[in-house]
Amino acid sequence: MDELRDQRGLPWVGDLSRDGRHAIRSLRRTPGFTAVVLLTLALGIGANTAIFTIVNGVLLRPLAYHRPEQLVQITTESAALGVPGALSAHEYLELRDINRSFAALGAFTTGMGGYTTGEVNLTAGDRPMRVRSVSIDAHLPDVLGVQPLTGRFFRPEETELGSGPLAAPVAILSHELWQSAFGGQPVLGRMVEIDGRPHEIVGIMPPEVDVLDNRTQLWLPVGLPAAIRQNRDFHILHVMGRLRGGATLESARAELTALLDDWGALVSTTGHVPTSRLSREEDHGLHVQPVQEAIVGSARLPILVSQVAAGIVLLIACANLATLVMARAESRRREFALRTALGASRGRLLRQTITEGLILSGAGGLLGLWLGAVGVDALIRAFPMSVPRSSDITIDVPVMLFALGTSVASGLLFGLAPIADGRSRGVASLLKEGGDRAASSMGGHGVRRTLVVAEVALAVMLVLSAALLVRTVHNLGSVDAGFDRARLVTFSMTLPQATTEPATREREYRRLLSQLRSQPGVLSATAMSGLPLHRPPQRIRTTVVDDSGAQGGRRVIIDYYHLVMSDYFATMGIPLLAGRGFEAADVGSVNAVVVVNETLAKTVWKEGNPIGRRVRLNLPAAIGASHSHWATVVGVARDVKQRGVDLETESELYLLADQHQYAVPTMDVVLRTALAPAALSRTLDRLVHELDPAVPIVRLRDMNAVFEESIRRPRLLAQLLGAFAVLALLLAAVGTYGVLSYTVAHRRREIGIRMALGAARSHVIALVMRQGLRTLVVGLLSGLVGATATARMIASMLFGVRSTDPATIGAVVITIALVGAVACWVPAWRASRLDPNLVLKAD
Repeated sequence: MDELRDQRGLPWVGDLSRDGRHAIRSLRRTPGFTAVVLLTLALGIGANTAIFTIVNGVLLRPLAYHRPEQLVQITTESAALGVPGALSAHEYLELRDINRSFAALGAFTTGMGGYTTGEVNLTAGDRPMRVRSVSIDAHLPDVLGVQPLTGRFFRPEETELGSGPLAAPVAILSHELWQSAFGGQPVLGRMVEIDGRPHEIVGIMPPEVDVLDNRTQLWLPVGLPAAIRQNRDFHILHVMGRLRGGATLESARAELTALLDDWGALVSTTGHVPTSRLSREEDHGLHVQPVQEAIVGSARLPILVSQVAAGIVLLIACANLATLVMARAESRRREFALRTALGASRGRLLRQTITEGLILSGAGGLLGLWLGAVGVDALIRAFPMSVPRSSDITIDVPVMLFALGTSVASGLLFGLAPIADGRSRGVASLLKEGGDRAASSMGGHGVRRTLVVAEVALAVMLVLSAALLVRTVHNLGSVDAGFDRARLVTFSMTLPQATTEPATREREYRRLLSQLRSQPGVLSATAMSGLPLHRPPQRIRTTVVDDSGAQGGRRVIIDYYHLVMSDYFATMGIPLLAGRGFEAADVGSVNAVVVVNETLAKTVWKEGNPIGRRVRLNLPAAIGASHSHWATVVGVARDVKQRGVDLETESELYLLADQHQYAVPTMDVVLRTALAPAALSRTLDRLVHELDPAVPIVRLRDMNAVFEESIRRPRLLAQLLGAFAVLALLLAAVGTYGVLSYTVAHRRREIGIRMALGAARSHVIALVMRQGLRTLVVGLLSGLVGATATARMIASMLFGVRSTDPATIGAVVITIALVGAVACWVPAWRASRLDPNLVLKAD
């Protein structure tokens, strides 16, 4: 029959059509098998598609700029700081003059040295709103290679770094803010109030234009106070550059190294200049890296680990489906034997099997693509700030091609499984064996056991990785952050910098705190210049008097200057280890006092007593104030985790805002109260509105939420891998159960004879369990060997637990062994319940 059809033109088209129709009819006759395969494939392909969508959007897709490969970021680096830093205004301007590698250099800032958050108050309607902002110079658009959608960019005279404490009153809207706040209506030339100062809207950015993934909504011209512009210690400007044509990243780095060797001579300055010889704590160099690398940062490894985990789940799913397809092929021997007798060739039968696999994988792939899209959307909504470039994460052509390729590969992988079964004894003999009850070959059983071993091994690798990350999140959540976060509620607010002086802001914050303390259920209240757990270090050079005998004191670097208000230590629950905190008598006193943390005390004064020692405050570098003076240390506070719970504590110095009559624009207010944030919302809105109707309250939450946010990325990874691990474990258990059940079905006669000859039920259970447990043990041992590689991959993401932690490994082995034992026991128990009379009569 096949030979006659093959003599016609284009025989493969007809064959393909017939194979497809036959496959669909065959699958419709077995709805249970079809549903299981589709669900398994949809879960496996959906998980991989979801993670690849993130991989594609974050790691693979080029940035939405002209020639994005030419974009770089220039940062400061020092061994003491440990993280990339910003440049001073002097360094930025000097680099513009002396470099030859960059066609353009531009600068921006999102805040003043850690005291502002890159957000401003915008009044665009009846209610004020808080929007993310970036202050840029006129050169940055040239670096990015963007043009406004409408209007214009800032002129050079509007963004000169020497233009004064306040930049020109002009603003550019992002396309997204224009649509959401202004309804897409014409706004060019319109005046809006930004931080209490009227600004003219001069332009609108194209859609999705951003700076270093800042999620910018409002663009403002940069303007720096004189105290900041003139101080080389104050690093505030983030610098981006575009390489010249023909220049490479390596050549730019080489030129920068040469410049660092002789920077002081080139700019005729010796004080605090970047250098390639980092011999002192205050020394710093400059570093160049691609902008995309700067944006992705530490998120690269977790994303890749997630993709590997999703791939493992798909491999387990395919192995599971392969055993299922092989079992189905065994049950169809009579059909295959009949078709062989009618002239069907071996290749034709194999093509039929592959066609069924591809149809299943195609349908499963479509369902998986939908599940992947739903999963990505849910993940971004649940963790909006945990994944960089979230606006670029979308289902596009590369993602659909990936889903297609994964579907085809999956279909081939489990669709070709019957070939492995047949080769052990020849496909022809397999097809010609009669009856559905014909004994399965030892080779077929061997292939199935090998697939189960692979499933268990892969499950061990994934479950162990997930367990280590779950331990990490638990350890992070158990870290003592240095303060009592129970019953703490916090919110942030910004008083307009343009219309209120520092002393006025301090008085208004003091008035607000007095009103808050009088509210029912509020035990105490305070305000500070930044919440713990999220603060970048400021690294302020400060003069201290110690026992070294240095003339005029010794210069040290203090990581944080905290500007706090009264009742700070009591409200935050930070214990004082020595001396005292701030008192009412300190307010307005001419004798300035400070409190230091334990790390600073041990670093500067070693084993000596810091109480009564003097510190020369470097306020111009810290907050732009116009005075520096000596202060006396009156207390030592417990260390607080300022930068993150997984990092070491750093040196801290506390200043009382009430004493200096100085408050930065953005302050975080903290209440110790038994009330929930929602219960306080209306009261807080009323009090702040009475203070200034144009000031919104943002980020109202309890301190536990702040703590949880600080570990959001490891928690996200642990949850992803945990979900994948549970799915992998279930698939491996189902695979073990299925293979053992199939084995029992084919050994019914043997088991019936054993029981007829007097074998006890316990003997039958032990017989079947031994076979299953041998496979399980081999899988466990293989998985532990493979787990060493995956554990090394995630070692850098672990906290408080080693990748070879015996307790975690033991718990994983016991868990998988118990799940596997249950999967083995069920078919063993069913085998022990066989009636030997019925079995022997049937045969």
